[in-house]
Amino acid sequence: MPEFAPQRTGAFVIRQMPSWRRRAVLIVGTLGVLIALYLMYEWGRFEGGYSKFAEIQQRRELNAKIESLQEENERLRAAIASAELDRKVENKAYADVEKNLADLQAQVLKHREQLTFYRGIVSPEDGIGGLRIQRFQVLPGAGDHQYRLRLVLVQSMRQESVVSGSVIVQLEGVRENRPVQLSLSEAAETQRADGQLPFQFRYFQNLEQDIVLPDGFEPRAVTVEVRSPRMDPVRESYPWQVQTEA
Repeated sequence: MPEFAPQRTGAFVIRQMPSWRRRAVLIVGTLGVLIALYLMYEWGRFEGGYSKFAEIQQRRELNAKIESLQEENERLRAAIASAELDRKVENKAYADVEKNLADLQAQVLKHREQLTFYRGIVSPEDGIGGLRIQRFQVLPGAGDHQYRLRLVLVQSMRQESVVSGSVIVQLEGVRENRPVQLSLSEAAETQRADGQLPFQFRYFQNLEQDIVLPDGFEPRAVTVEVRSPRMDPVRESYPWQVQTEA
């Protein structure tokens, strides 16, 4: 059977192509056009200075650069972490040195105070070897309005005998805008009938007394008077200053 039959139209003969061949020709033609267009596109880019191989090479170089930068970034992060650790260690060491220095300075100050204290006993600056008040302190107590009075009495080592007597303490302040004076018997936490602190020593003695201030009383000063039958009274007045116990 013939593939196609000729048809006559007047004086001409028209031969019809089978449908599958027409589709094949159409597909081949379309592919050819696309290939031609692509080649023309590539040729245009080539003429314009573009190279596919150069692009691939550039991408490889850029990827290598990215990897190098990432490695450098990781190295810098590690260096920063190490520097931060070193800084923390140095700060800790510096803080320890400062603390040790502060402790040493406190010890030196304490030793100086002790040296001054014992020098006052061995050789008073004024050359007088009698009874004296070496130190007076007001320290915070256990609760509100509670305080501790600390007093140090000394006499020169030139005095070989034991000295005895009593200390009278008087608090001066304001209550309801009026001046008020409180005796030790009125303010002492453990009431003292005579309001006096007895003492007896040869070189020095520490005296302490806990007090409770009444409500509304604002202390301003403390007057301390030391009495001994063998010598003249010693009287000193100190401003009210609450100190921290060393």
